[in-house]
Amino acid sequence: MLDKIWQFIKRLIQRLFGTSAPPAPQNIPVRPTLTDAEYESKFMEILEGVNAGWSRGDIAGFLIAKRLKDGELAGWLRRFGTRLLEGEGDRAAAADAVASLQELARRLGLLGRIGSGELSQVAGEIGREILRRFPLPVVEDDGGYGNVIEAVFVGDGLGFSGDENRSGAEG
Repeated sequence: MLDKIWQFIKRLIQRLFGTSAPPAPQNIPVRPTLTDAEYESKFMEILEGVNAGWSRGDIAGFLIAKRLKDGELAGWLRRFGTRLLEGEGDRAAAADAVASLQELARRLGLLGRIGSGELSQVAGEIGREILRRFPLPVVEDDGGYGNVIEAVFVGDGLGFSGDENRSGAEG
């Protein structure tokens, strides 16, 4: 009972002199920062979705569902892109590595064209930089007919066009 009286007197004095009690601390949950591997996993999910035809709304929904912020993921992507480009440099890379980088650049470009904020902007920049360093092979204009496959048919068509097979088919 004395405690309630004491609290009443404190509040009355605070109101008279215009001071207030310090606000009670809010229990705001602090979201833990993700590791680079977790950011990479989430980002690769976004790239898979973009490759499958996701729109700007799909990306926004994914970010909300995974509790990711566009700016945080864009910051991680900047760091990732810097490490990726520093690691590759302008040195000659294996054909498999170049093909993988070109595919990554293609998907980054798709994300960049969607334009869903800072993340798309950073993805587009990194994709263009990868393609600047490792350009895609030039494809000749086929007149709109699609890819043309050149083949040499020898004999019954069951062999290959090597010299030893050619002599047997002609003879």
